[in-house]
Amino acid sequence: MEKADCIVVGAGPAGAACAISLARKGFETVLLERARQPGEKNVASAVVFTPVLEQIVPEYLQEAPLERKIGDHAFVYLTGEGYGQLRMRFPEHYQQNLAFTVYRSQFDRWFAEKAVEAGAELLPDALVTDLVWDGNRVVGVKVGEEEIRANVVIGADGLHSVVGRKAGLVTDDISRYLLGVKEVLDLSPGVIEERFQLNEGEGACLECVGYPLNDICGATTLYTNRDSISLAVFGWVDLIREKSIDLNERLQMVKEQHLVRNLVGDAPVREYQAHMISDGGRVSLQNLFGNGVLLCGEAGGFVVFYVGISTGMLSGMMAAEAVDRAREKGDYSARGLGSYVSLLQESGLLDSLYDTRRFSNYLVKRGRENFPDFLQRSFDLMGEGLAGEFSFQPRAVPASREFFYNLEENIVPGFMRLPLRSMVKILDPAVRNLKRINARRKLG
Repeated sequence: MEKADCIVVGAGPAGAACAISLARKGFETVLLERARQPGEKNVASAVVFTPVLEQIVPEYLQEAPLERKIGDHAFVYLTGEGYGQLRMRFPEHYQQNLAFTVYRSQFDRWFAEKAVEAGAELLPDALVTDLVWDGNRVVGVKVGEEEIRANVVIGADGLHSVVGRKAGLVTDDISRYLLGVKEVLDLSPGVIEERFQLNEGEGACLECVGYPLNDICGATTLYTNRDSISLAVFGWVDLIREKSIDLNERLQMVKEQHLVRNLVGDAPVREYQAHMISDGGRVSLQNLFGNGVLLCGEAGGFVVFYVGISTGMLSGMMAAEAVDRAREKGDYSARGLGSYVSLLQESGLLDSLYDTRRFSNYLVKRGRENFPDFLQRSFDLMGEGLAGEFSFQPRAVPASREFFYNLEENIVPGFMRLPLRSMVKILDPAVRNLKRINARRKLG
């Protein structure tokens, strides 16, 4: 091919969404994928929140390779044998088909096929090694010895974005990277539903922190598929290296934890994968686009924990819209593509990107030192509070005040601590008195 209108590098959810949108707008679009087929390098399941997907493929319920519709969401703090769990079920979300688990290997392949149906040309087994330049403007990509030229190149090629790096938009910052190891464990549908207390076809997602990943500020995810469980642990790459951590060993420790052991039992391993992801804090706003180039999906830092696929797809849609507006102006320079920022703002993604970066900065600068201890102490306080309630033993310092002191020591800025401590000291006795009055009233 001598020249296309647009080249999209990466056929994951963000790239496929961008290619679908571009093709439907009449752009001659080439979608490049380095694997032999889209999704080949993803074995574990993920959660897809459907509002964005429904905008792109309204008939997704009848066509997409969905596993289980999510009925239950749980946030869990794990200790060696204990745990604290907040489990939620929202019937309206379930009725609205808000979220499903999917296998990325199946979902990515299906979604890329939708791009082909829309008119994009999919070229698998095409590893982009460099960009083609005309002065200071990107005018194409190199695939081996071959050049493919286009008016615009969209980088949707993930964490190790060749497009982002070669365009000078992305630099490595190992403090922003996490390494994950994942297992897919075989388990029959009936056993899954019994152990997770689900109705037939329903799914559950557990997001866990704490044991045994506190020293690397890590997390555990557990998702139910139709006939398997996806279990993964994540930790910060620099901490893993610094402490010489064997992440697979930590995964096996999670499998022996009381709650997890009761859920997965001795289910055999079907697949195993290691994968690196970013936390979304590495790409600044001005580096989302340049002369003849745009970034979307994980390449552009659109990674929001738990809803990453949806944010990636939406960023791909907005990138396509920015290219369309640039065509109207006849200007594919950074200035012509600058509407990308306002489109991200209108979609809500800009706020999401800002929040993710802010949380990333907190973790890197302060949270790693304070956050794990805060989680453990909060869990201990809840246990002590419950024990005190059941035994009716008086407490020298009310649990609510203890909890606040624990909170402010780790999170609240120093200049706010004194006034907030004073407020808690004043309000805590008042709240306890109201509780006593209410209890007396109920007892008559």
